[in-house]
Amino acid sequence: MIEKLGLIAAAIGYIGTIIGVFAYLRKIWRSIKLERDGVLCLLRSNIRKIYYAHVDETEPTLREYERQDLDELYGGYNAMHGNTFVSDLYEKMRHWKVVT
Repeated sequence: MIEKLGLIAAAIGYIGTIIGVFAYLRKIWRSIKLERDGVLCLLRSNIRKIYYAHVDETEPTLREYERQDLDELYGGYNAMHGNTFVSDLYEKMRHWKVVT
C-alpha cells in the first residue's frame, strides 16, 4: 500500500514538473513573439519613413547611405517574414536613383 502511494506521489511529481516546464516554455515563447513583433514594427516604420521622405519628389532619389540602410532594414524585415506592404514599397524604392 505504501509503495503504491509512493508511485502515485512520484507520478504526480513528474506530471507537475512537466506542466511547469511547458508553462515556462509558453511564457518564453510569448516573450519572443512580442519582441519579434516589436522589431518588425520598428523595421516597417523605418522603411516607411525612408519611402515617404522621397516619394513626392519628381524623380525620387536616395542617398547612398539611405540605400544601404534600406537594404539592411528590408533584409531583416524579409528574414522575419514581414508582410507584403513593405515588400511593395521596397520594390518601388529599389529602382530609385542613388546619389552620393
